[in-house]
Amino acid sequence: MKKGGNGNPNPIQGDEHNAPGLYQILINSKTGDPKAFQKLVEHYSSYLYILAYRLLDNPEDAGDAVQETFIKVWKHISKFDLNRKFSTWLYRIVTNICFDYLRSRKRKPYEPYPEDIPMDYDPQDTQIIRDRADLVKKLAGELTPKQKIVFVLRDLQDLDIKEVASITGMSLGTVKSNLYYARRNLRERLEQMDRWGGN
Repeated sequence: MKKGGNGNPNPIQGDEHNAPGLYQILINSKTGDPKAFQKLVEHYSSYLYILAYRLLDNPEDAGDAVQETFIKVWKHISKFDLNRKFSTWLYRIVTNICFDYLRSRKRKPYEPYPEDIPMDYDPQDTQIIRDRADLVKKLAGELTPKQKIVFVLRDLQDLDIKEVASITGMSLGTVKSNLYYARRNLRERLEQMDRWGGN
């Protein structure tokens, strides 16, 4: 692993959100530099918003969750361990906030978000893919909070099992169990809706 200028492992190197100068921006943010912190906010906002939206199914709630996340980060970034992966820490904070939203039923009714649908498919199949992806997201709202968080992190954010465990604080066994039941429940609901003609 590459080292930062202070001899510590650089938590940004190898990070999926890597960008030139980001490590120094993180160091400056730790010292309370508001301009440096603003650059972190600008760099990570879209990543966190996508995750929050996929968990909460509502743009307004997702925006609130991201705002709460950065407030917490600003309060505690001075204590951030430079040996840790910064994006994993951010994901953990926003996931915990979203988990609280899900448990307290603060979220609003599901709203489709077409811009969040993958578009790397044959054009003539695009509408079918959009409809199916939108349905999966809607059905994911029926999962338990833990199942949904694990499903979103693993299958929608494409994080590996170990990172999902690190973000959620769950054991590997608990992550795998929740993922199994989430996938099974979604598959059963999709099959059920296909038999009933989509209702």
